Amino acid sequence: MNRARGFTLLELLIAIAIFALLGLATYRMLDSVLRTDSATRAHEQQLRELVRAIAAFERDVLQVVVRPVRDPFGDPRPALLGEEADNAALELTRVGWRNPLGRVRASVQRVRWQLSGEQWQRRYWNVLDQAQDSQPQVQQALDGVTRMRLRYLDGAGSWHGSWPPPGTSGTDALEELPYALELIVEHRRYGELRRLLRLPDVLPERVQQVAQPDQVDESAADSDSDSATDADK
Repeated sequence: MNRARGFTLLELLIAIAIFALLGLATYRMLDSVLRTDSATRAHEQQLRELVRAIAAFERDVLQVVVRPVRDPFGDPRPALLGEEADNAALELTRVGWRNPLGRVRASVQRVRWQLSGEQWQRRYWNVLDQAQDSQPQVQQALDGVTRMRLRYLDGAGSWHGSWPPPGTSGTDALEELPYALELIVEHRRYGELRRLLRLPDVLPERVQQVAQPDQVDESAADSDSDSATDADK
C-alpha cells in the first residue's frame, strides 16, 4: 500500500522564504514607483507655479499705462516705479482689471511686485490714489525665490537699475516709461531665470479713455449728432 508523501518542514521553510523575498521585492518596486510619481507631481506643480507667476508678471508689464498716482501722504508716484535695492521691486499702473461682479471701481489697477523672504509677492490696491487706510491685497506668486533683479532700458539705449532714471524730474519723471525691462529671478530649484520684455507704446491720453468711458461716448455721440445735423442741412 502506497503511503501519501507531503512537504517536509525544510521545504515549507524554503517556500516561505522565497515568497517573502518576492513580496519584499514587489513592495520595494511599488514604493519606488510611488516615490517617483510623487516627485514628478511635485516638480510639475512647482513648474506650473513658476509659469503662472512669470505670466502674471508679464501681463502686468505689458498692460502698463501712463497713470501716476498719489501715495497715502499725497505725494505723486510715477506711473512706473522701479526701486533699486538688494532685492528690487516694481510698482506700476496697469489697465485691464476685469470686473465680473460689476463692482463700482475703475478698470485701472495699481500693482507692486516684490520679495518678502523667499516669497515673490504681487500686491495690488483697490484704489489708485491711496488714502491713509489704503492697504494692499497680497498674492503669493512664487515660493523659493532667493533674489530678484530688474533693469530698465531708456530711449537712448542705456540700462538703469532703477526707474525713473537719475536726472529725470517733473512730468517726465512721472509719465515716462522705459522701452524695455529685464527681469532676473534666482530660484532655489531652477537657478537663474531671465526675461526681457518690451513695453508697449503708451500715451497719457489713453488713461482718459479708460477712466472716463462715458465721457468719451458722449463726445462721440455729440459729434455724430452734429454730423447728422449738418447732413440734414
